[in-house]
Amino acid sequence: MAELATHTAARKRFQPDTDLASHESRVVFTLLGMVADLVLDLDMTVTRARDLFTLALYEKAEQRFRTSTRISLAFDTALRTVKKIKRKWRDGGMDEADGPLYNMRRKVYLMLLCEDMDLERISRELPINYEVNYARLAVETLMEQGLVEERVEHGQVVYHGVLTRDHIDLTRNQDREAAFEGFDRFLAALRKLARERLLKGNTSSLARGYIVRCRPEDAAELRDDLRAAVVQVLMNFERRADDLRDDQVQEMEVLLGLTPG
Repeated sequence: MAELATHTAARKRFQPDTDLASHESRVVFTLLGMVADLVLDLDMTVTRARDLFTLALYEKAEQRFRTSTRISLAFDTALRTVKKIKRKWRDGGMDEADGPLYNMRRKVYLMLLCEDMDLERISRELPINYEVNYARLAVETLMEQGLVEERVEHGQVVYHGVLTRDHIDLTRNQDREAAFEGFDRFLAALRKLARERLLKGNTSSLARGYIVRCRPEDAAELRDDLRAAVVQVLMNFERRADDLRDDQVQEMEVLLGLTPG
């Protein structure tokens, strides 16, 4: 009995700190909120979002740990599961989906951008498990957002997709790869900032957001002036460190973001 009591006490002593786990979960939950907003903006299904997160997690683990055995330890999952994810990652899983890429609302919108349809036709074009009521709800939601208009043609009500200024169209950016690479560098610095400020409590890190009001015609000038001011300040500090040895200086990553509110 004494041995059992000692073993039980040891297990209790090594239970993870629930406050620590809660804090770590809060950090991850907060950062994933940005991704969640983008998933909703793109009308992506939760299954597709989950698959992409798993692949992104694997890619970072591959870069950090190299071996599948070490990754399985980090994931706390079976080696065969890691190898299955690895195959999907190498076979282009980011570009191919096992299930639907978009939710029904996005499907309806894309259909109506190509061709005007009535509710019955929309319902027929959707996967078999959807009913007319789902089509009607999708159309009503799109109309509320100004993405679909109702028209009467030959005495029949049809619906027409509308391209708006807020429409997300990634095909407009012809240099997408460069944009993704640049933004990945920005997010890498943001990840470091979150780790230093939220996990390590490093107060030398700074994270602030400001809101400024300006006329629409002044937005470009604001962007250029802000960039020039930041570059000038950074150059001043660079000059101070010019004659110092590497062990006498510290690199600081500076993030600069500006977007309409």
